[in-house]
Amino acid sequence: MALVFVLGDGFAQNQSNERNYEITVLGFKIGEMTANRSKSSDSTLYKVKSNVSFWFFGKVNVDFKLDSRFANNQVVWTRSFSKSNKGDFQSEVKWNGRHYEVDASTYKFENSKPIYDLITLSSVMLFFHEPKANQDFLGEVFGLVSKVKKISTNVYEVTINGNTNRYYYENGIMVKAEMQSPIKNYLIKLVN
Repeated sequence: MALVFVLGDGFAQNQSNERNYEITVLGFKIGEMTANRSKSSDSTLYKVKSNVSFWFFGKVNVDFKLDSRFANNQVVWTRSFSKSNKGDFQSEVKWNGRHYEVDASTYKFENSKPIYDLITLSSVMLFFHEPKANQDFLGEVFGLVSKVKKISTNVYEVTINGNTNRYYYENGIMVKAEMQSPIKNYLIKLVN
């Protein structure tokens, strides 16, 4: 984990954190993921990017990027992009002052239903924050909200669009996540 302090615009102090993960299927490494959190005086920006390559009735390559900005402890906007040889997808969730506008498109799924409750937790935050039981959780890619379920000490589950993901924490840091996907289930494991 790298911890860096730099001076930003207007001499505001920014703080950046980065964590690296490997992505595996059945014990075989298929890709890598980097999660980054940077704080400024008025907001926090979370970024996740990954690239994977695996076999699913042919070779599948996926580059994924997710950016989410939080201000006043709530989601302000989030954007995700998936580029693959099986199709390109983009999702956006944005607070307009009254509700979240949703424009989500991913593999075999689309959603444009607004979200009216303020959201304080999303998937990209889970790399840096251990959630609480029954907390509302935004799945950015789907633009859907679900409740966090505590399974045991430092282990949580979230089901979004029929996919149940399980997150494991040590000292408040996500060390592992078991992810369900309509294409292939996979494991995310902390490298450093």
